Amino acid sequence: MAKEQSVEQDFDLSEDRPLAGEVRTFPLGEAWFFSPKPLPSARVTAGGLGESEQILEINDTYMDLGQSNHGKAFQVQSVMTGNMFMLCVAIAVFLSVALSNQAVHGGFLKALLFDLKEGGLVALGALLFPLSAGWYAIISTSLKKAREKPIRFHRQRREVCYFKTGSDTPIIVPWEEVVSWVSVYKGFTGSAVVSNVTFGIALPDATGQDYWMFRKPVGLMEEGQLHWEVIRCYMEEGPEYWAKPAGNENRATFDERRAQIIDDFKSSPKPLFAMSMSNPTASYFNLFGYYVFNILSWWKLPYLVAEWDSKISMAKFPPEIDEWSKPLSEEEWAKPSDELRKQKAIAEKLYKSGGNLKDLQKLIA
Repeated sequence: MAKEQSVEQDFDLSEDRPLAGEVRTFPLGEAWFFSPKPLPSARVTAGGLGESEQILEINDTYMDLGQSNHGKAFQVQSVMTGNMFMLCVAIAVFLSVALSNQAVHGGFLKALLFDLKEGGLVALGALLFPLSAGWYAIISTSLKKAREKPIRFHRQRREVCYFKTGSDTPIIVPWEEVVSWVSVYKGFTGSAVVSNVTFGIALPDATGQDYWMFRKPVGLMEEGQLHWEVIRCYMEEGPEYWAKPAGNENRATFDERRAQIIDDFKSSPKPLFAMSMSNPTASYFNLFGYYVFNILSWWKLPYLVAEWDSKISMAKFPPEIDEWSKPLSEEEWAKPSDELRKQKAIAEKLYKSGGNLKDLQKLIA
């Protein structure tokens, strides 16, 4: 995370306000701005955004963005699989040592008991420490999420409500003043060049002089654009362009996924072995690995934890925001500014002719 921040701290949004379509270059990196005056980052098509894990709730009036329970099951799986693997290694070591020393101690069982007495507590501590640390991270991240509030986008008012970290005071700002960008930073590991990509949103404070920033590491620039289009399309386009909530992870989704994997595996002959880290149906070996992974992670336990994470959810909005969130009559809906309409028309014409985000800055500067 430090690398993304080292790039982004180079621009001061308060003193040097960006423009949509602007590209700012930094040592070893650059940032591409999508707003203020929120513009499309590419040509959009109806239904093209699919499902989004960042959408908590969406309706004709507002959309809440925050932390869903997606990824919680994998977090538990990673902790449990790693620790179960270490346990299996420890058992194998104790058994092999006892087997080799059974003649010295007068039998395998006596040798095993001796080894457990000598090194059992050390091994137990070595196993419990990472397990405890892992579960602390699992629980603490969920509890931290439960204390935070989502960002609410009110499309009829064309306003955004957010809460600064640790604050219970809502701040409502104009949608067209929101700043968003994707930054790309190239770092060196000593033997290779690594690209770090961050999607960012900056929301002005009540004075309009400072900003509260939210940053999220993403794999590719296109992923950052997708995050942006999920927000922009909801605020600027019709319902046919909106993304849909991905839904929560739970034990039912685990069963559905496992049933689908079995059906796909049976649909055609499979080789004994095939190299594929992401497709458990590629071969018998991959399917075996899928079951071993889930058995080591205690089968449905990760999804039970994901259900708990979903139940505690994110914090509720105060009553005044519930009132603010009520729908308006169509006559009361806020309208896009003339400046945004003109710039959006330029952007859409550019994308329709085959242009891209890199060409946008020249046309609207």
